[in-house]
Amino acid sequence: MAIEIVEADAPLGHEIRGIDLAGEIDPASFAEIEAAYDRYGVVVFRGQALSPERQIAFSRRFGPLDRYVLERYNHRDWPEVFVISNIVEKGEPIGMADAGRYWHTDMWLTRNPPRGSILHALEVPVRDGEPLGDTWFASTAAAYDALSDEMKRRLDGLTAVFSTDRYLAFRARTNKDIDKPSGRASQTALQQLGSGDIEHPLVRVHPRSGRRCLYLCEGVISRVVGLDQAASDELVAFLERHVVRPEFVYRHRWQVGDVVMWDNRSCLHKATGDFELPLRRLMHRTTLANAAAA
Repeated sequence: MAIEIVEADAPLGHEIRGIDLAGEIDPASFAEIEAAYDRYGVVVFRGQALSPERQIAFSRRFGPLDRYVLERYNHRDWPEVFVISNIVEKGEPIGMADAGRYWHTDMWLTRNPPRGSILHALEVPVRDGEPLGDTWFASTAAAYDALSDEMKRRLDGLTAVFSTDRYLAFRARTNKDIDKPSGRASQTALQQLGSGDIEHPLVRVHPRSGRRCLYLCEGVISRVVGLDQAASDELVAFLERHVVRPEFVYRHRWQVGDVVMWDNRSCLHKATGDFELPLRRLMHRTTLANAAAA
């Protein structure tokens, strides 16, 4: 099975061609896929047709899976599949409509965030022939590499407090869909998680590539441990601006059948909410557990 890797004009977002993810993938080809994933952080497969069962089977080649913490949005028959959709049936959203419209890594509120995620596009909103709902990715590895030596030394050993309360307040300020049925449902579900803080290092070493990567999420960090609030806010604001500089960012324009894999340990991502019903969006996501904590 011959695999071709087509590089993007960015540190991440490279396309892998010559593979059918629904079929049998030989060990050598899978090793190439996994190596590209570890190296680049985001890889893209076009023209795929994955049932939930086959998406789960492919995902498990990378190891155990995590289930999304808000179980109401998991597929009713395949709970390992998290449904992302703006579709409302009988007054109830069938999935999380507004998941991730801020720069983040998935499941940052957990002690051991996942290795990565695999997202399959089933329905893509289109207006005047142009796809909507792009997803942006930023390389936290490239962003770390570009820091000054002085800043790298400053960040060494620092941890930050990631706050659910701070995120919910940020979400209420910035989510334009908060008063729509899907937005209210998502907000209520998140509030059910309760208040809580969790500490994460600001720099993680990727366990497979060995690269150092920034670890942060927009609107989530309440303080950096060991710094006063003013110094903490200044540092976090700098890092939030720095990590999404254009040279570190890839923009994915979705097509039906796309499968995008991203590494939560070496990139951030952000959804684009530039569409609404009757334009429909339906995605299935599986989440790779982080067997080796960074």
